[in-house]
Amino acid sequence: MRTMKYIIILAVALISTISLKAQQLEQWTQFYMNEYMINPTAAGSDQYFHANALYRDQWVGIQDSPRTYYLSVHGPIVKETMGIGGAVFSDVVGQTRRSGFQATYAYHFKVTDDLKLSMSLSTGMLQFSVDGNKLDLEQQNDIALSNGFMSLWSLDFGSGLRFAGKNFHVGFYVPQIAGLKAQFFNDYAATENVLARHYYLNAGYRYDFDDTWAIDANFLGRYVTPMDMFDLQVRGIYDDMIWLGVSYRSPIITDQLPSAVGIMAGYAFENNLSIGYAYDLDVGRIGAATTGSHEIVLGIRFTKKNSAPVIPANQL
Repeated sequence: MRTMKYIIILAVALISTISLKAQQLEQWTQFYMNEYMINPTAAGSDQYFHANALYRDQWVGIQDSPRTYYLSVHGPIVKETMGIGGAVFSDVVGQTRRSGFQATYAYHFKVTDDLKLSMSLSTGMLQFSVDGNKLDLEQQNDIALSNGFMSLWSLDFGSGLRFAGKNFHVGFYVPQIAGLKAQFFNDYAATENVLARHYYLNAGYRYDFDDTWAIDANFLGRYVTPMDMFDLQVRGIYDDMIWLGVSYRSPIITDQLPSAVGIMAGYAFENNLSIGYAYDLDVGRIGAATTGSHEIVLGIRFTKKNSAPVIPANQL
């Protein structure tokens, strides 16, 4: 049992921190509430600032399963032209942790009265840590964890594009674009462990049936060699206030990650405050070992226009 626990923790640690060929970034479901999470180019795309906080408890029932904490603020600094944003985050998997902060500058070109083309540059710092003192090792003198608690800091960059209209948006973002090295040991410079370059493609579309009912669909595709994952979500929205939806997540190119199905629900109070909840259930072997994943998002929109709907289609 100790051997299996050690193998699982070590594998997750490698996947979550320094593996060259693995998904290294967080898993989210309710990115429709905060597009900035998956494409910071959205910073300043509206006429007001957003603040969003997220907590995700993934694979409940599995020991040392991932837990994610995320807080972001973004908005315009020059109306319809420039935006800024920032985020702090922490992703905990067993005795490993990936934490950091990110700052973004976005510029928006007005193509027509209804269309915008945007680009962004993000930078930040990432900290990776492993607490070897809390691992129950099969080999107590394992040299890979001989230092007990290990930590490293690394500079990070990202860049993205976004094209948006009145009721749709399409975006492309590349986090960890520089592919910098992640090195725990100062006396070993030949490491091939890097911050792997990821590729995010997202899109959203909203259709209004009338002044009360609408339907909103969102897509997110992620790829990092040799893994991929695609999310498809559909929500029904009532009076820009209450929504209920379903989600499906699955790899298409490879089969190295589990598929998942989920439900989503949320409520917006006077257009300024919102809360969303998502429940995911993985299928396959992981699904049989867990009761599912829970995610909560709280959002604040800093606008005084409470008397009329101000939530754009791509930010619900």
